Amino acid sequence: MWSHTRSLELLVLAATVAPAELIRVATAFGPAAKAGADRDRAARRGLLGAPAAYLVVTAAALAVAADGGFVPDTLTGRLPGALWLPAAVAVGAALVGAEFALGAVPRLLDGTGRPRLAVHRGGGAVDGGYAAAVMATAAAEELLYRGLWIGVLHEGLRLPAGAAVAAAAVAYAVGHLFFGGLAVAQKTLSGAVFGLLMAGSGSLAVPLVAHLAQNGVVFALAVRQERGARPAAGPEAVG
Repeated sequence: MWSHTRSLELLVLAATVAPAELIRVATAFGPAAKAGADRDRAARRGLLGAPAAYLVVTAAALAVAADGGFVPDTLTGRLPGALWLPAAVAVGAALVGAEFALGAVPRLLDGTGRPRLAVHRGGGAVDGGYAAAVMATAAAEELLYRGLWIGVLHEGLRLPAGAAVAAAAVAYAVGHLFFGGLAVAQKTLSGAVFGLLMAGSGSLAVPLVAHLAQNGVVFALAVRQERGARPAAGPEAVG
């Protein structure tokens, strides 16, 4: 299946953009969204369907990459230095605040009110299933967008590392288009930081830990949000 024109690599990358969007759209606008439908159950299907879609697409992409002979070195499991992992945890947690700050800019500029930190969710209970879903999604996204995307673009197609990091960040962000244009901007920022962590450390484990830390903070905020009063509308962090 090897292609000297690199068409196979490009097809694999194109097929991994926004794998969960159809599930999110179907959940939000399909029959389950009609009046009288069990929306909590629909939200649960969407919550579980998104990581399932990412995991299936990730597995298929890696299988095709292996069969085509272009598995990048970014997926070979190199170990980072001792200080990279605690730094990754700190960076991942800080990215939640950075996304919130970016999301607050439009509200501050148009004077529509003081923004409050809120977690964007599709509904359903914030429980162990929610935690597992956001963590599984984070792992699949890192395998796809930092491992496969940056690896193929930089190692296979010889793009400069900066261009590969930027392209992977945009592809990752497009997977959050369902949540709106602001979410795409927020995730482009996070995706670029994850890519820089991998480029700097030489290990996929570092952005993976950072992403898991980010989603762990989002989960903690979601628990707090569910237990407290419903927050006022404002910029939201998306896991």
